[in-house]
Amino acid sequence: MSHTRKRTTRTEAPMDRDPISGDHLGGRPVAVRFGRWLVGSTTYLGALVAIGGLLTVLAYAVGGTGVASNAGTLLNDGPLTQADSWAALTLQTGTSALLLLTPVVGGYVAYGIAGRQGILPGAISGVVAMVSIGGVLGGILSGVLAGTTTVLLQRATGRLPQRDAVTMALVPALATAVTAAVIFEFIGPRVSSLVDALHDALPPLTWGNAAVLGLVLGLMVGSDPSGTISKAAIAFAATGIQVAPNSLNFKIMATVMAAGMVPPLALSLATLVRGRLFTPTERSYGKVSWLFGAAFIPEGAAPFALADPLRVLPATLAGSAVTGTLTMTFGSKMTDSIGGVFAIGKLSSPLLFAAAVAAGVLVTTGAVIALKSLRRAVPAKTNARAASSRHATEPEAAIA
Repeated sequence: MSHTRKRTTRTEAPMDRDPISGDHLGGRPVAVRFGRWLVGSTTYLGALVAIGGLLTVLAYAVGGTGVASNAGTLLNDGPLTQADSWAALTLQTGTSALLLLTPVVGGYVAYGIAGRQGILPGAISGVVAMVSIGGVLGGILSGVLAGTTTVLLQRATGRLPQRDAVTMALVPALATAVTAAVIFEFIGPRVSSLVDALHDALPPLTWGNAAVLGLVLGLMVGSDPSGTISKAAIAFAATGIQVAPNSLNFKIMATVMAAGMVPPLALSLATLVRGRLFTPTERSYGKVSWLFGAAFIPEGAAPFALADPLRVLPATLAGSAVTGTLTMTFGSKMTDSIGGVFAIGKLSSPLLFAAAVAAGVLVTTGAVIALKSLRRAVPAKTNARAASSRHATEPEAAIA
């Protein structure tokens, strides 16, 4: 061999190991790769949501929904020999796990874009985004910003010794500072202004048409699992029944709860009805996500939303809007702010409530199946060629 060419390759990220074929987003390789990373995210995010969700459901099953309001007292003063104390501990652990949603998504997306140096900037930026944006969309946004900034800084410092400790720490530190500044100074204030505007607009709606109010609340809850706008609707309803426990506020609470139950239930049903449109991991997660919907844990839909936001979120918006409109029109009332089916004893007109939820579930299920069915499949020859090329380059990457 006359000469040897030296190759430098980026460390393979988990989302690069098993690319999902089938999507061509405008024929742009970057868009296709990013889409495949998101599709592969269910393996990692699904486990986090499943742990947090199952612990929360277990706490409701053991201690009832009242364990949430007494959690502090039970943890500090309650003996561990009591079931309620264990339920409070389990609830706190599950809630803490679900709070990691945005930072984990941010770190995952940034890792896919920039490699290992993007993990901390993405995760820390996700923590920053928790305050103003939150949810899956907040994690995606913070991850994209952190990952892109890290790549630009890697190129700018390309001539510096890459194994030098200062350089290795400098890039993530600068990427974190830049991304956090963008979120704090530009994105966060605008999202906060939007939420404030929604808070100001909701009270006047309570004096008007009930169906319109239900529609708006449903759209807010279905906009992003555990996102800021979704939480704003839930907080509006929960505050209402605490400050002014009256018939109208109980109807609003029932409306928000019903709309929040729809996305996880519907997406679980969609994996059962048309499983070939979902990855094996999504189908496996779908076997438990219905439980999170039944317990009113909106984060249960987060892995599906992250994997395919452009198709899943419009579908959840439609279903939650239908359910919100119907629930407010039917007049079901809920006197508790958590629990879903675990709080059924505090729900009036449960059959009408169930009918509204079922209608939204069917709408979201049909919409997500229809949207996912529009994807263009990559021809078999293209798949074979891509696989052959990938296997051919693996030895070279290993040698490099």
